[in-house]
Amino acid sequence: MPRIEVVINKKNLILELPAETKLGDVMDVLSREEGIDVSKQVLLFGCQEFRKPPFEEGKIVMYDGEERLVFEDKLLSELNMDGSEPLVCGELQDEWLEEVKWGAFGHTVYEADYLNHREFVIFNGGKP
Repeated sequence: MPRIEVVINKKNLILELPAETKLGDVMDVLSREEGIDVSKQVLLFGCQEFRKPPFEEGKIVMYDGEERLVFEDKLLSELNMDGSEPLVCGELQDEWLEEVKWGAFGHTVYEADYLNHREFVIFNGGKP
């Protein structure tokens, strides 16, 4: 029975969970406890970011700063979330795609054929 600590809204929640708990189950518990919609939650664990965005149809998105993986919901044990480190939960405020351009003084020297995904997330913000 894993005991997971979650840092959220300027407090630490201790969750006692069954061994077969999946990451999506943790997100549902956090939604009930703190009122942050699952689609707006951003979980940090180690050097990884976990989300469950609505456009991925219930799948989990993991981003490690270099590679973005999309997979079906997994057990906490499969993700090495054994309670040895806390999870940190933030709330997504906005996300957008940004054109990639290089240049100076109002002149575009190079324009990429791809877009960068940007997120604005508040961690440990608390409720006013």
